[in-house]
Amino acid sequence: MKLHLGCGPVIVPGWVNVDKSPNVLLSRVPALKRGLARIGVLSQGHVDATFTRDVVHADVLAGLPYPDRAARFIYHAHVIEHLSRPQALQFLRECARLLAPGGVMRVCTPDLRQIVAAYEAGERGGPDAPMPADRFMQTLETYVDLPGARVQRLVRRNFATAYVHQWLYDAESLAQLLREAGLEPGPPLGFREGGFPDLDRLEIREQGLFMEASRPGA
Repeated sequence: MKLHLGCGPVIVPGWVNVDKSPNVLLSRVPALKRGLARIGVLSQGHVDATFTRDVVHADVLAGLPYPDRAARFIYHAHVIEHLSRPQALQFLRECARLLAPGGVMRVCTPDLRQIVAAYEAGERGGPDAPMPADRFMQTLETYVDLPGARVQRLVRRNFATAYVHQWLYDAESLAQLLREAGLEPGPPLGFREGGFPDLDRLEIREQGLFMEASRPGA
């Protein structure tokens, strides 16, 4: 089995695509989704994100309904930064349980070192662009309370943890987290670098920290 966790709208054939977003279920009831969009509860991004019926709606933190050592490959991109560090460790331990000995998991997440370096370099991008400190905070995405009606803001706040960043990593801290989960991390990689299958379809964001880890054993 090949598991694509936190797949979002990136549905890759040949993989078991898993996501916990309520949008997975809403996509199965288009009329309800359109109604929520009309009253402003759903953003246009939520409306545009569609999920096919074969996407598995599940929360990895609650455990996935697959046996130990069932997966040869596991891929997840821009998932762990939305979890606290203890939750990320729990998530990766579940991945380790699912991974067959010698299996490989690939993770992509924002690179904290790159973000800090861009801030320290004073990168702005033009006179009308945000100040370096503002761009830094936007990139961290720790919380965004967007303008809107009271109901809209309440719904966003209740679902905020699914979209905002809770904990970011550099290569050293990510490798340490993987080791704590019982996995053996490799060196940092580049975008679509390496022999991991289907990277041309799985990996769509060029910026970030890319790392693979294996489950020790024969």
